[in-house]
Amino acid sequence: MHRDHLIGYMSEVQNFEKNMSTLSSKWDLLTLLGSMSNIGMDTSETRKAFEDLLDEPLMRLIEETFNKSLNELESKAQTAIDILIRNLFERTADIGFLATDDDIREYLLFLHSADLANSDEMRGIKLKKREALAERFREYVAKYSVYENIILLDTKGRVLVQLDHTNPLTHSKDPLLQESLRTHQGYVETFRPSDLNHNKPSLIYSYRVCNPENDEPLGVLCLVFRFENELQGIFQKLTRENPYIALELLNPDGTVIASSSAHHVPVGSYLQPRNTEDQQTYYAGFEYLYKAVKTNGYQGYNGSGWIGHAMVPLHLAFRSSSRPSFVKNELFDSVAAAKTYFPQELKEILNKAKKIQTELDITVWNGNVQIANATGHESPFTKALLAEISKTGEETNRVFDHTVANLNSAMLIKYIEDLKFQSSLAIDIMDRNLYERANDCRWWALTTTFRESLSNPNLSETKQEKMSAILRYINDLYTVYSTMFIYDRDGTIVAVSNPNEQTRIGKKIGYGWATQTLQLETTQEYVVSNYEATPFYDNRHTYIYNACIRTMDEENVGGIGIVFDAESQFQAMLYDTLPRDEKHEIKEGMFALFINRNAHVLSSTTPDITAGSVVTLPESILNLSPGQSEGMILAFNGIYYAIGASCSNGYREYKRSDGYTNDVIAILYRPIGEVNALENTAPEQRVYVYPKANGNEETAEISTFFIEGSLFAVESKNVVCSLVQQELTSILHASEYNLGVIGYEKRMVSVISLAKLLGIEKKYNKESDTIIIVKAVIERQVVYLGLAVDAIYSSPEIPLRSISHYSNVLKNENSLTKAVIIPDRAEDFGNEMISILDIPKIYAQLIQPYSRPLNRVMA
Repeated sequence: MHRDHLIGYMSEVQNFEKNMSTLSSKWDLLTLLGSMSNIGMDTSETRKAFEDLLDEPLMRLIEETFNKSLNELESKAQTAIDILIRNLFERTADIGFLATDDDIREYLLFLHSADLANSDEMRGIKLKKREALAERFREYVAKYSVYENIILLDTKGRVLVQLDHTNPLTHSKDPLLQESLRTHQGYVETFRPSDLNHNKPSLIYSYRVCNPENDEPLGVLCLVFRFENELQGIFQKLTRENPYIALELLNPDGTVIASSSAHHVPVGSYLQPRNTEDQQTYYAGFEYLYKAVKTNGYQGYNGSGWIGHAMVPLHLAFRSSSRPSFVKNELFDSVAAAKTYFPQELKEILNKAKKIQTELDITVWNGNVQIANATGHESPFTKALLAEISKTGEETNRVFDHTVANLNSAMLIKYIEDLKFQSSLAIDIMDRNLYERANDCRWWALTTTFRESLSNPNLSETKQEKMSAILRYINDLYTVYSTMFIYDRDGTIVAVSNPNEQTRIGKKIGYGWATQTLQLETTQEYVVSNYEATPFYDNRHTYIYNACIRTMDEENVGGIGIVFDAESQFQAMLYDTLPRDEKHEIKEGMFALFINRNAHVLSSTTPDITAGSVVTLPESILNLSPGQSEGMILAFNGIYYAIGASCSNGYREYKRSDGYTNDVIAILYRPIGEVNALENTAPEQRVYVYPKANGNEETAEISTFFIEGSLFAVESKNVVCSLVQQELTSILHASEYNLGVIGYEKRMVSVISLAKLLGIEKKYNKESDTIIIVKAVIERQVVYLGLAVDAIYSSPEIPLRSISHYSNVLKNENSLTKAVIIPDRAEDFGNEMISILDIPKIYAQLIQPYSRPLNRVMA
């Protein structure tokens, strides 16, 4: 990755660098002015520390921006190739099964036996049988609409039957014919120009049709897949939200065989089929970011080695990186801004920035103390300089906070958009899968044996067994079904695929879906049960697909029911679409659901949520329009999740124009953190507005600090300095408030816990707490004392009128405060007052009584 080159296309990174450049100029000026001040204020180390730290969020911002775009390319390229491969896997099963179709075999056997006869009568019979088979092919393509043509040829390549009347071919010389006759595989898959399809590049599945008696080849069956049509549908859906992306399908050598933008990247052009280190390439004179991927395969099928390819012009690659495709709500903003949910690497950046800021605060605070204790006081220039240094430090820290918060927000946006995309993939896989189920039941209902057997109300056991044998054969090939059955015109089961369910034969079904099936009027119609627990699936939830079995005279004589293995199939779909990390592992706590519009669960990847249960979801999810996706953050079972949800939109005519309506929503959940963690987050530090002196009002300088969120003060004249990272040494015979001692300028200084004085149990934390060294005159001697506080705050100059000393009535000898600061407006201090501690009293009450006995013991 060429950093400087990429930054030129990343507007967010440029803005960050611009902000930091402005601040860097300020630090340059402050460093110069600091060297001119009377207290020799040097900010060069602070400036260097901030600049060194700058590289971390900058590189993270560049990487996140780059990876977001690259991941989008990868996910779209991967989805394009994998969705296609799933589809083509079904086609490999189609050709093998259709090549064993009794009607096709009988037609070829008839031709074989009738070749010598050439009478007008025989020609009429041939024509009638040919038209009957062509009608059967039309029925097949009407259901399996992924095909544009079916061609039946004899073993010499002579075309016997085909659906495409515009194809003038009468005899094919394509080598796939001989391969289909000789192959030991279950199918032949061919993609190239072929005389079978107007000599244009075509995807054709072929296999031999054999005599069932001796397995002798009788002919070759070819299914011509709607390749361009299918790829355009896939590409169109994947590029809808980001039209800058171009998707391609490549041969292993890099030749484009399908393109989402045929004018821009025409079929036949060459693209890089392998990924380079920087993922950048040149095409048609422009720089592109790209990703090339191989298929993950499906059930062992990997296709022809094709490569999914996605590319976007480099100058447009990062345009959408900061624009989420969903509406951010208040909860998203709260979770995105909550540091408790930040990843550790972002927390470390903030901790480093905070440490630098704390050290700067200490320096400025001590500088103000030095001014307050200086003879004749320091010039106003130095105080103004210290204020400006503090302000610039806070501004720099805010830039880090803002940048890190934006990084975390971008990360959450990426999570949600990934989940949205994967949920749309999950529902697309479901729609495509169930499209096949709707096709299967209608096609198998056209099985000649079923139609002829049920045409006779008095069904013999022999015919029942023959139908059951056919069902067993089908079910052994199509394992997505748990069982299949045939019922007669009265709704009584007459054949089953599973020998263990023979007891069902002779029993009425008794469900409304069977009654509806028997009332269907065309071979294109079908009926699907509600998704419910059923005895046909061991009382588990599933769909049962049904089609009416009709005689050749179009009389309804029964129906076929095929029971979808929903539990394993739906779970596999959901698991396949859950995002993986770089180790190809699913993040702990992540899960996915299929639900209906009533929030009833169809399938789940977590054992905590079972099929048939109800989950709580916002109306915006349950009311998604078909094909619509949504993303958000929501609370579920005490945990905040990023979720992506998509509503089904069917596939081809399925659920779109075939009369079947059954909206399903796929939802993917990724855990963010416990809800309690956000609820228990400490509130933002309050900003205090101190009273301002008017004209020549007398003032006093104070130094303020925090204890458990409350602000306290001491007079700056009593302060020596503040220290951090101090190691305490415990001592014997000390007050319970005494934390121990530290060494300071060859003195042993006792440190008092002000938190404990306030009744708060809090241990001293060397890494985060500050110790303020204060002084007092006790018995005409200057004594030193350490105060352990959470953090120092500021060193303002307060008008004396705002300091209210305790009256003798309110004052008591045990009070450790001497006065309070009253704000000009109550809201300036958040309706509180700031107590000024009485240092001599604290020393006299908490240190002095214990120091004298200790001295005697030591003596």
